[in-house]
Amino acid sequence: MRISFPGKEQDDTLVGPGETRIGAAADNNIVVGGSGVAPHHLRLRLGERGIELVVLDAQARTHVNTRPVREKAILRLGDMISLGSVAIVLKPDRDADIRNEIPPPSAPAAATGLPPRVLLRGLSGVRFGKIVPVRGRLVVGKDAQADLDLDESGLAARHAAVEFADETIVLRDLGAGGTTYVNGVGVRDAILCAGDQICFGRDRFLVEAPGLPQRAVYGTPPAWVASTDPTITQTMRAIPLPDEAAVANSATAQDDNGGKNDIWWLIAAAAVIAAGLALLFLGVI
Repeated sequence: MRISFPGKEQDDTLVGPGETRIGAAADNNIVVGGSGVAPHHLRLRLGERGIELVVLDAQARTHVNTRPVREKAILRLGDMISLGSVAIVLKPDRDADIRNEIPPPSAPAAATGLPPRVLLRGLSGVRFGKIVPVRGRLVVGKDAQADLDLDESGLAARHAAVEFADETIVLRDLGAGGTTYVNGVGVRDAILCAGDQICFGRDRFLVEAPGLPQRAVYGTPPAWVASTDPTITQTMRAIPLPDEAAVANSATAQDDNGGKNDIWWLIAAAAVIAAGLALLFLGVI
């Protein structure tokens, strides 16, 4: 994952799995200066289950896609985090990770009456919380003739189209020359994955497509090791954390061994009690 600064306060930084602490103090993994940035502002944790944000200073102003966060939030690539006056964007390791070799346009799929397999869910803007189905082809623009009409000043009447055919989701530029952002990366054409975030100006949408592959947040080995992008000048190893599964298995093993030892103690105690009763019984007779 790459942490990018739209305001160019500093160069992009690649981070791997583990914890990344961000703030104004020198002991953070990423030191950020600026108005409203707390000494220890927040922590990002990158793991197999996704990206987790934890606010470390309750008095600090923290926003995700312009919405305030007080304690925790689950993030995705493309999210914009504001630390006071400083903004950062979570991006793929390199811009080229968003593939732009798209197939030629195909004929619209015939209506089947089945629920659409691809949806766009509004994350911010006037469509926040609303679901927009993609039935073969969805034209996005600033026009009543567009399937998804967005009131954005920089948007053309027919800006782009989101298409689904042959198990592939495509973002296709419609010739207006505008830029669309996929996971924070400016593109015109792109192959989309389930879980991607598309941004048209202030309007953000999450691609929901159950059963279709998602984009990996980081690869194996971690992408910060393999990166050769010359535009990225900072590479940082995140703080390693113990493997949760290994810890759980170790605890389970200890519990199992402890349980077995308890059983043997019970058996031994029962045998001693039985022997005592037998001796007592014989003595009485």
